[in-house]
Amino acid sequence: MKSFTLAVALFAGLGVTPIYADSKSADYIVSQTVTKEMFEGAITAQRSVLISAIQHDFQKNNITLPDPERFFDLFLAEFIDEFTESMRAQSAEIYLQNFTSEQLVDIATFFKSDAGQAYIAATPTLMLEGARMGQKAGQKAGQNAGKRLAKRIKEENLIVFEDKNMLDKLLDLLK
Repeated sequence: MKSFTLAVALFAGLGVTPIYADSKSADYIVSQTVTKEMFEGAITAQRSVLISAIQHDFQKNNITLPDPERFFDLFLAEFIDEFTESMRAQSAEIYLQNFTSEQLVDIATFFKSDAGQAYIAATPTLMLEGARMGQKAGQKAGQNAGKRLAKRIKEENLIVFEDKNMLDKLLDLLK
């Protein structure tokens, strides 16, 4: 409250619109777009990758989880609220740094509209489906890139191993 009062006092004396107007729009945008549901959608899309990474980290320490799915759910329950709050605070600053006051008001107005609310409601699904599409596209692109890279490594002699068997293993893996 002190910051708000100080900002109003400073800007009122200068005849300038207080930054609070910008901040109010940025805070509204963040309240609509940086939500627990949004992050849960993104995390759900990457669930199997995240669980594998957790298992790998634990296995490096000789820990094998009896139920990795349950552990992930327990961890997520402890993680998500703090993560969301931290992201909200940072996101508001990013909006303030990258948009004018007028743009923030326009964006907030859109999110208050029926179309904006429909967009917000659909965003977790759009994120989930986008991540699934990205995973498939990434796998295919990765396989194709590996084949092209193997060809270039062989033709252009880009990587040299002392042991030729290592080069053959690398090329076979990339293909």
